[in-house]
Amino acid sequence: DEERLRKLVRPDIVHVHALWDPWLTRKAQQYRWGGAKIVWSPHGMLTPWALRNKWPKKVFGLALYQYWALRAADLIHVTAPSEVDDVRRLRLKNDLVVAPLGVRLEVAHGLEKTTASRKTLLFVSRIQRKKGLPNLIAAWAQLPQELRTTWILKIAGPDEDKHLAELKELCGRLGVCDSVCFLGPVFGAAKDSLYREADLFVLPTHSENFGSVVVEALAAGTPVICTEGAPWEELETHKCGKWIEIGVAPLVQALLEMMLLTDATRAEMGACGRALVEARYTWHAVCRTILKSYDNLLAGESR
Repeated sequence: DEERLRKLVRPDIVHVHALWDPWLTRKAQQYRWGGAKIVWSPHGMLTPWALRNKWPKKVFGLALYQYWALRAADLIHVTAPSEVDDVRRLRLKNDLVVAPLGVRLEVAHGLEKTTASRKTLLFVSRIQRKKGLPNLIAAWAQLPQELRTTWILKIAGPDEDKHLAELKELCGRLGVCDSVCFLGPVFGAAKDSLYREADLFVLPTHSENFGSVVVEALAAGTPVICTEGAPWEELETHKCGKWIEIGVAPLVQALLEMMLLTDATRAEMGACGRALVEARYTWHAVCRTILKSYDNLLAGESR
């Protein structure tokens, strides 16, 4: 049973992922009492947007268990500098390690885009209000009709809180059903193919700690449009996409600029994105940072 397993396996470090689950807090406490060091990854669940979402439950959870569990952690892992601010905003003084999420480059092998009758603007993530999809569909509807006849917007991901029905109703109201395709959840090789075959990727999010789908798209050689709700200024500095303000108007402008580029120019941007991922966002590079932080923690040198 679990109790027997815990006695047999005495870890030096327990790395806890995500928040708001009392079970995780309880297990972390048990292992800490057993002598293990605790590392905690909030994964964006402390952003202002995330805390405002269902805020009565979050306030209760923070006061009852989550704040105290985080304060007791030996190390907090965040995926971007913006997440450091989220932790410090709660006056948590824990040692921190900043390490992004990674991607397996081998699944993105082959960067040639397929020749199709319509080019593809792709969104992949959960279908939830935080992702800004109403803004995307509203922006899509404002594009010139002739542009929407040569492009298709593909939206892939699992539905949450019945948001999909709201988006389909919005598409009908705006008259864009013929150029918007909802694919549902997509995994594995099918998702890899979507990234490879897309001509442009978009993440119109209100709030992300990192945005792993951006890395996945860049690894496939697909340029990206992402809002400032995610920490992706590198899209601009590495010339592999656009990092824009949140809202419909900025999306319209960015979509027009990127969709009207030549295929060759988008391919050049995609190659820059692939190079960025190879340099910074492979799991090999990420794991080196995490493992070094583990070693420092056990040596009493975490910082």
